[in-house]
Amino acid sequence: ARRGNPPGGRLGSSRGRSTGRKMSDGETPAALLAKLQARNRSEVDAFRAVFEAHAVAQRQARTLQERVTALQRQCAELGEGKENAEASLKTASEAAARGAAAQDQSARITELQAELAASYKQHAESSQQVIVAKDRLAKAEEELKLARETLAAVERERDEAIARGDDLDAALETSRAAAQHAAAEAESRLAGRDDALAKAEKLEAENAMLVERLMAIKVQEAEKMNEINDLYEDLKRQKKENELRAMASDLSAASAASMASLAGAETGAFVGQYFPARKRVAIRANAGGTHRVALTPGGDVLATAGDDKVISLWDADTGLATGPARLTGATGALLDADFSSGPDSREGGGSMMLLGAGTDRAVRLWDATSGRVRHTMTGHADKVCAARFNPWESTRAVSCAHDRTVKAWDLNKGFCVASIMCASNCNAVTYGDGASVVVSGHFDGACRVWDLRQKPGQAADPIEVKAHAQHVTSVATMPSNRSQFVTSSRDNTLKLIDLRGGAGEVVQTFRASAYRSGSQWANPCVSPDGRHVVAGGADGGVFVWSARDGGLRATLRAHDAAVATCAWGQRGLATADKNGVAVLWGA
Repeated sequence: ARRGNPPGGRLGSSRGRSTGRKMSDGETPAALLAKLQARNRSEVDAFRAVFEAHAVAQRQARTLQERVTALQRQCAELGEGKENAEASLKTASEAAARGAAAQDQSARITELQAELAASYKQHAESSQQVIVAKDRLAKAEEELKLARETLAAVERERDEAIARGDDLDAALETSRAAAQHAAAEAESRLAGRDDALAKAEKLEAENAMLVERLMAIKVQEAEKMNEINDLYEDLKRQKKENELRAMASDLSAASAASMASLAGAETGAFVGQYFPARKRVAIRANAGGTHRVALTPGGDVLATAGDDKVISLWDADTGLATGPARLTGATGALLDADFSSGPDSREGGGSMMLLGAGTDRAVRLWDATSGRVRHTMTGHADKVCAARFNPWESTRAVSCAHDRTVKAWDLNKGFCVASIMCASNCNAVTYGDGASVVVSGHFDGACRVWDLRQKPGQAADPIEVKAHAQHVTSVATMPSNRSQFVTSSRDNTLKLIDLRGGAGEVVQTFRASAYRSGSQWANPCVSPDGRHVVAGGADGGVFVWSARDGGLRATLRAHDAAVATCAWGQRGLATADKNGVAVLWGA
């Protein structure tokens, strides 16, 4: 209670009483405040040390209390340690009692450890034996695997040997068949040689007879000329000079007209002044596209071959189907068609024959009157691109294919009589200036001229004319001179080649700024009088050039697709496009 009421309190009350007295004595408040503060300091300073000592004593008391608490805790811990020591001592006593028994057990343990060591040793030896056994087993398995592999290799070799034996048997059979075929071909060639010799003898006899007749005609002409000379002399003496000049002029004009008509009759020149200018008839010829058109020698029937695997026959005047209308039997698209040069004389008939070739690797001979297939000739290993009749002998034909071969056929028997291996795929073939001369056009841009009379192996050295930068699509001989032929190519040019020099010379090139070749097998054609060359373009145009100077004469328009083929016969021009539309052109 005394600590709760410090002297300051009393000082405050005394200060109040004193202040009251001072104020009553008339002192100022500031002076009174200063005195009170001085008094307060003197009274408080006297008790400050006491209060500080009291605080120190309290702190020491708290410290001692904490130490007493720690000592009590240590005493408790020591008591627990004592109890534990007593328990340990008791346990040690018990252990000492069990010491004797432990000695006996340690001896037993020693024995057991020895036995365990022996077991470990035996186990190690067994493990080593197991490892050795596993190694032996692995080696045995490897030897077994090698033995199985060796057995499998031996079985494979046995199977291969059996297969080789089968192949050799098949090759032997093939060789035998080839030998038989070669023998048949040899017999056929011998027969052909005998026929050729007989024909040569016949031709020699005919030639001798013609020479005799020619000599007789010349004698007659000489006699007539002598008579004319005598008559002329008589007239010269009887008439005046002007009448003689007029007569000479008339005779000269008559002689020129006679020579012109004679030349036209000998060369089969195109009669009339026909020039294609307008679409006369349009025909929906083939489904899917038309690859080739062909006209009969008289020009009255049009044949169209295309993707629909048929050759359709049309009347060239009306555009209507004619004859059997459709020649069937092909199993692939037809790429070429060609009429024989005259009626067939075999079997006593007078039928027109038609030759077709296509992607089914076969050449077929149809009777164009009845529609019957006479022969299906196989032997090419790839699609057949072209086939042509022999113009002098309709029982012979030639074909070419993408298997790099040119084959000659006997149409009486339907057999191949000659086969030529080429250096490049063959796209086109035709006969040249003789029955044994064949001209072919190839993928490498070259044209090759073959002589079928050469022995096998010698025909492999043809006359080669490298005329184009890209592959040749077609070849066509000139009707007025079969020593010349026209080629077309994917390099967008046509060229006229003359073989009379021996090596083959390009004498004319046909081109136009708008002309682009429109098909892999696009074929040009030549007018019957040999004055014009025609080809179809990729834009649907039909381009007509002059054969004399190579100038473009006309561009005909009637097709909506690339024009793939054209043919010019005695009654006019026919063209066809990739949509299967054929057009007959009028003058």
